[in-house]
Amino acid sequence: MIAAFALCAALLAPQGFDELAQKLVDKDARVRRDAVIGLAKLDTPQAWDKVLSGLRDPKPEVADEAQLQLAGLAGRAELALLYSKDALASKDEFVRLRAAEVLGRLSETPDAAPVLNALADKDVRVRRTLCWSIERLAIAGKWSASTPTLGELARKDKDGGVRGAALVANALLRGETAESLAALAGDGDAELRAAVVLAARALDADAAYARASAAAKDGALGVRLVAAESLAAGRDARGARALVEWLEAEKELRGRWHTVELLRQLSGLQHRLDPRPWKVWAAALADGPLPEPRKAERADEERSVSFAGLPIRSERVCFLIDLSGSIWQKRADGRTRKELVDEELRKALEALPESTRFNVIPYTAAPVPWQKSLVPAERKNIAKALEWFVGRKDTGTGDLWGALQLALADPAVDTLVVLSDGAPSGGRRWNLGLMKQLFAEQNRFRRVELDAVLADASGRLVREWDEMCGGSGGRMVQIELR
Repeated sequence: MIAAFALCAALLAPQGFDELAQKLVDKDARVRRDAVIGLAKLDTPQAWDKVLSGLRDPKPEVADEAQLQLAGLAGRAELALLYSKDALASKDEFVRLRAAEVLGRLSETPDAAPVLNALADKDVRVRRTLCWSIERLAIAGKWSASTPTLGELARKDKDGGVRGAALVANALLRGETAESLAALAGDGDAELRAAVVLAARALDADAAYARASAAAKDGALGVRLVAAESLAAGRDARGARALVEWLEAEKELRGRWHTVELLRQLSGLQHRLDPRPWKVWAAALADGPLPEPRKAERADEERSVSFAGLPIRSERVCFLIDLSGSIWQKRADGRTRKELVDEELRKALEALPESTRFNVIPYTAAPVPWQKSLVPAERKNIAKALEWFVGRKDTGTGDLWGALQLALADPAVDTLVVLSDGAPSGGRRWNLGLMKQLFAEQNRFRRVELDAVLADASGRLVREWDEMCGGSGGRMVQIELR
């Protein structure tokens, strides 16, 4: 008995640096990931240097874990590791990208100079992420340095997303005026115009309302969606009335449904796309703050078009379908789960109105798009897409992040519908919690709706997906394919 207790104690005892460092080069990625966690717990400069090396691990579960653990860096010497050739100064752009994101989650204030110098990075993603990290640090009270560089980026960077991220951070730190934002509101880049609306929230209520009202007429759906959210954020009668007016004028199905969801949150009512009952409600509102909405159960949606029980609320939709290992398992009836998905996709595509544009992107170790961009839902295209998808035999790990990136590269897409067992298993990203934050930042100037159909997923994954979808205005449903 004593010997058994001694053995248990030995197994549970904290592992030393040398043992963990050795495990960091193990062939098994799970062992390396556990080593990263153990090294972070040691909390020594030597151990943190090893954790940092995990950023370049070829397996996403290890690199993501290192990225998450490095948020625990504290102390001048340890923080300096983030500015080194193994992080922000790395030759590997993805390592730099990971380090740039870590900065925004630090518990201590980093040195400003190397961070601001890194804003000149040649990689668009790194520059944008650094702006976002500065914004998060400022919100947490961990950044007070003068940042004229942000103002320069907001007006001069070649990428609209970088300009938008810089503008939002700069508005928070230095303050933008209504006049300075108005000068950018007519810019040719939609992401920057959406960022102008977000930055205006730092102004007084009248100025923020004026900017959102003007942007509600923008030609880009993403800008209009951000404007609608800003109008709802004021939680007052004038914003609610403006939303109802916009609902009546909006042409895109995705835009109308998004507005309805905002009105439901403000009112507690469960009306649908018909603007008439919303106009009655808005007309009866007293000026000023809205009353607390009454609690109401979620309304049933129109189900003229649905995919595996998920209503499709868009006419610009891309289906992302996970073909990694589990979907090829056979059921008790001898059919594979893939065959059931074939049937569900057929029902969804054949029900699409011809006014819809769509694409299908199955993914395993890499996404495999049917088309490069959305195509009209004509009968011949539906038939070709179904024949192509039914014939897919792809197997391997599931690169969810890569599939999302490929789908978002099509500027016409306003809704993504993912079918998966919920667990990413390949590509450059693995941790769903981290992916949720990254997707939210990437999508905040565009507001593409993310919907998900989860097949036989665990409770933890369901919660993560529900949050990730909900943050985009989307929904998640669960199904069984066993």
